[in-house]
Amino acid sequence: MIPLDPRQHRAQILPDGSIVLPSEDMSEQASSDQMDPSCQACKESTQQEHEEQSTATGEETVVWEVTSKQQEDSQAQEATVDEAPHGSAPQRRCLRPKEAIALLQSGKLAAYRTAMSAMEESARQYKMSAADLVAALRSARSSCGRMHEACWGFLSQPVWIIRKNAEPKRYSRGTLFVLDTVRFGCTFAALFTAIFLTLNYQSFWEIVRSNARPIQSIQSAQDLASTVDEALRDKLLKSPSLAVAGRAAGDLLSFLPEVGPPDNRVIIPKLNLNVPLVTPSYQNLLQENWVGVETDIQDALQHGIVHYPGTARPGQAGNFFVTGHSSYYPWAPGHYKNVFARLHELAVGDEYWVFFGGDRHRYRIVQKKEVKSSDVTVLDQPVDRRTATLMTCTPVGTTLRRLIVTAEEIDPITGESLAVGEHGGHSPPKLNVEQLPI
Repeated sequence: MIPLDPRQHRAQILPDGSIVLPSEDMSEQASSDQMDPSCQACKESTQQEHEEQSTATGEETVVWEVTSKQQEDSQAQEATVDEAPHGSAPQRRCLRPKEAIALLQSGKLAAYRTAMSAMEESARQYKMSAADLVAALRSARSSCGRMHEACWGFLSQPVWIIRKNAEPKRYSRGTLFVLDTVRFGCTFAALFTAIFLTLNYQSFWEIVRSNARPIQSIQSAQDLASTVDEALRDKLLKSPSLAVAGRAAGDLLSFLPEVGPPDNRVIIPKLNLNVPLVTPSYQNLLQENWVGVETDIQDALQHGIVHYPGTARPGQAGNFFVTGHSSYYPWAPGHYKNVFARLHELAVGDEYWVFFGGDRHRYRIVQKKEVKSSDVTVLDQPVDRRTATLMTCTPVGTTLRRLIVTAEEIDPITGESLAVGEHGGHSPPKLNVEQLPI
């Protein structure tokens, strides 16, 4: 065995070249500062003998010193050491090089035997663990077999079903279980579908109606792309201080330049949408009251689609972010609960318009994707682009994911992409004063 006390392995090299191996109960200070006079005399006599032998043979001899305790641990060397009296300094004796080498080799051999014994013990433990595992697996296999036989015996038991005005029919318990499972699953699916369609009938009806009359939807989209709806036009005509988006023949207003509606709006010709754009208050956002921000957004969704607070405005560098409902509870207030039910019909290359603060902005879709509801990277604000994002819940009637439609702002006339700080080509029409009806 290898001693655990590191002091037993510490040797002292004397000035004359001798090596002293301390005993177990000998302190480091005593071994470094004290020397036994008897050992010193022995050492001098031994050195004289070795010098005479080295003179005759031409070899050098090294004297090794060990303590009595160390010699007792190495019984294989056949060296005797006188026991030191209790309380006195341990006795020492001198060893020849061959004896010291043999002593060290015996220590290595003991360590090797200890390591081999530990490895054999580990191998034996692993074998026992593997045997236990094999036994446990066999036991589990037999238990599963017995359980399988019991279950199969129960499910294969015959059951007679008595029917009215018919002979009894024989079934097994397993067949009845499968029939009941299928019947329950179909009933649950039917009830879930009915409730789901009832809660979201407005959104699904909007989708079905647009697909049932595709020609009329295309014509409505073309009309919406060229003019503003009739209700808004009639409202503007009644306001003499406002310009109108349209031509009223025969009066002075028909020669004024076209302007947008008095409120902010988003017009998507492909979806036949012309809806108000609502911007909630920024007070809760500045106070970092996120619950209040969500409440403001939900309240604003009752009046149209929402410009998300804190995002860029149309024409600015950043991300003009707009969100709207694809479906909502039918008893909830508001007339825009399904405004984005058909947003998935938009494709890359489609265009839509935004009237904001009296200015008209044109956007072209460049990307469409779905993200998780927890993904907030869609709100990032780039500083080198003018982009816009339309967002709604998907699939319709759920809040599992978010549909993201990304667009870039382009020139309203030329259709070229606008860089940051660049203005579109708005050129006022040239009027002939002589043709004005004055």
